[in-house]
Amino acid sequence: MKAKRSQPSASATQRVETPTPESPPPPRRRIDFVPMIVVALFVCLWAAFAWLGVFLPMKQRIAGVDPVGYYAWIHSLAFDHDLQFENEYLMLNGGVYLGPPFPDPNGPRTPTGHLSNPFSLGPGLLWTPFVFAAHVIAKLKGYPADGFSEPYIAAVFVANAVYGLIGTLLLYWGLRTWFTRGASAVAAIAAWAASPLLYYTYAQQAMSHTCSFFAMALLLEVWARLRLRPGYGPWAVVGAALGLATLVRWQNVTFAIIPAIDLLARDPKRNLPRLAVCAVAAVVAFSPQMIVWKIVYGSFVTIPQGSGFMDWRHPHPLLVLFSPSYGLLTWTPLCAIGLVGLFIWPKDNRLPFITLAAAFLVQFYVQSVAGNIGWTFGMRRMDNCVPLLAVGFALFSTRLHVRWGWSALVSGLFIVWNFLFVLQYAGFINQYYVDSAFDEFVRAHGTTRGQVLQTRRLPDGAPFDPRVFAFDHTFPKGGKPTLRQFTLDKGRVIQQIYRHVTKKKV
Repeated sequence: MKAKRSQPSASATQRVETPTPESPPPPRRRIDFVPMIVVALFVCLWAAFAWLGVFLPMKQRIAGVDPVGYYAWIHSLAFDHDLQFENEYLMLNGGVYLGPPFPDPNGPRTPTGHLSNPFSLGPGLLWTPFVFAAHVIAKLKGYPADGFSEPYIAAVFVANAVYGLIGTLLLYWGLRTWFTRGASAVAAIAAWAASPLLYYTYAQQAMSHTCSFFAMALLLEVWARLRLRPGYGPWAVVGAALGLATLVRWQNVTFAIIPAIDLLARDPKRNLPRLAVCAVAAVVAFSPQMIVWKIVYGSFVTIPQGSGFMDWRHPHPLLVLFSPSYGLLTWTPLCAIGLVGLFIWPKDNRLPFITLAAAFLVQFYVQSVAGNIGWTFGMRRMDNCVPLLAVGFALFSTRLHVRWGWSALVSGLFIVWNFLFVLQYAGFINQYYVDSAFDEFVRAHGTTRGQVLQTRRLPDGAPFDPRVFAFDHTFPKGGKPTLRQFTLDKGRVIQQIYRHVTKKKV
């Protein structure tokens, strides 16, 4: 009788380098081209907006309310070594007081003798590496090294664009935890380029929205990757990411619901210490804001805008979604797919997606009770929910078995639509709007264009200011666009792009 051959031990088989028929070679790792595609799209869009004259960092300004408030923190700390904001408020706005909620440079002080700054510290901290690089450039190129000259201003706009790029890459890597490469790529790119974030990546104002998107994409990525690992270290990292997101935009604190639900739903008794570690790490990461609050306001925790900023008892959810002036779905309709998909949970492994859906609902309520949104491209305040909507995109296509190629095609059409809308908002066809309104205006008054412009008066003797008229008839950044501006005028934008192309060729 033949003796049985003994099977090799596990350690022996691991040492075998030459594959055998019983042991096929491991598959070769494929190169992931998605990050390169994202970078290429980012560069192409930057080049397009710059070529069309709507995103020119060296020619833009930090001015207005929110941008000055964000930049004042880092400028005052880095260049003046204090937190007295008088010079920032005066220099950046040309000595003009813009009115509430902006503090009057010559007005009352806080109990500690400072001017109020009702904006978050986080964006300024994220801009800091770029501002320091600009400081070196300013000294080498002979610009005033005072934090106000062109290199510093350009650095902030470049920083915002770069954080939009990094946020999209982080979002893709976070989605890969649950979804295929194709579904993750389409969802990440669509969430960024077919949402309000496209404008704020290449914005004409130095806002905080791409910084918030970056921080929330980082939170999603580290939580998705680390949530099932043992120990306390992973939850310290998640907490630090949550603290950073809150440092950038304070309303992001509501996303503490993500680690809370995730940990307590799995094993409350065992995971409570992990949740405590997460909370401590979040507070430590948020502590720079608490320190400057203490210096400026005399308290580690405060509400600089005042308690009346949020009307908790009177939410307006339909306006958040459908307002003609800023609605998430009226301005960026592809977000509807992400919103629906966020509630189409898989049959197994539901907990992470239920957690994200709950976090979205809480943030949605917060946005529905917030105060006046002001000038805005779409629902900019929901920048922090864009990573969650990306999860919804991926869930929608995966659960309904939509091929990623079809998803890419539909998303591409909406991205083009959003690109054209950004051009409208940025003033690319404002001359058309002003000329059309002016022609109608002079016909209604029975006069001619030349007569009104020469005399600066109407036939009835009333004064006419062409600058005020032009401002009143550009694309309505703080009001309600017309139905034509939402729809048919996209063709007008394409026509203007064609004219721009042909002029360049002449």
